Amino acid sequence: MDLTAGSPARSRAVTAMILSYFAVFAYATATNDPRAVTLTEFGFGIIAIAVGAMLYGQRSRSEPVLTLGAGSLVAGGLLNVVALLTDSSAADTLSSLLVFLGVGCYVYAVWRS
Repeated sequence: MDLTAGSPARSRAVTAMILSYFAVFAYATATNDPRAVTLTEFGFGIIAIAVGAMLYGQRSRSEPVLTLGAGSLVAGGLLNVVALLTDSSAADTLSSLLVFLGVGCYVYAVWRS
């Protein structure tokens, strides 16, 4: 299983989003700028959705755990955006759990292959 399989442009775009996220996260942490903190939270959700979509495109019928991981990442990303817009701590917590599940499923699928 290769995360870079598929469209090279899509892989580069997701990599650029992740690097940009960490740059804005570092800035938000150093300055405690509320706009930057909000941007990192929104970026986290968008990145989770993008990575989930990439994984969904790479899944096969013989790897249902990868499908579960992709779905969890997309759902977690969507809930992260909902939590940001509604200031819901329940949505924020569920979002974190789903993203952790998605990453865990991906790690498990890679480990098994």
